[in-house]
Amino acid sequence: MDATQRIVTALARLRAAAAERAGFGRGTATSVSTLNAGLRCSTTERTLSIATDLAPALGGEGAAPSPSALARAALGACLAMGYRLRAAELGIELTSVRVTVEADSDVRGMLDPAAGVPPGFTAVRYHVEIASPAPAADVARLVELGDQLSPVLDLVARPHAVTRTVAIAGAEPTGAVA
Repeated sequence: MDATQRIVTALARLRAAAAERAGFGRGTATSVSTLNAGLRCSTTERTLSIATDLAPALGGEGAAPSPSALARAALGACLAMGYRLRAAELGIELTSVRVTVEADSDVRGMLDPAAGVPPGFTAVRYHVEIASPAPAADVARLVELGDQLSPVLDLVARPHAVTRTVAIAGAEPTGAVA
């Protein structure tokens, strides 16, 4: 079975399961990041491991991608994969797919809460380059559908509920904090 048929079969199987079983496909994914020496972190999810570090300008060693680089990579990869998924379903041949993600930021936001700028990205742009023998309107349709169904594009484009818990081990109790 070639890659396109594998994709089409997998998506059909998932859609059928979701239609037949209430709650199918809902769940929680968990990754755990541990700070190692310096600013290096190792993150595990299932059996996979990802290393991150910061650039020397921020006190790291630059030995691995930064969290921001991984965020850009996640967006680009999610979009590219989504276009391939939609192309397979629509029967559109793709010769190549390339997504370039640019993110503007201002380091002052990471250094000073009073700086008046956010600590993260201030703007995100992505440029899609697709080669295909299919009509341009069909390719544009699959790109639009891929964007609509991209979980990582949704993550960066739509506000989400975020909660935090903190456990402090080994610290002396200080009493209630107002």
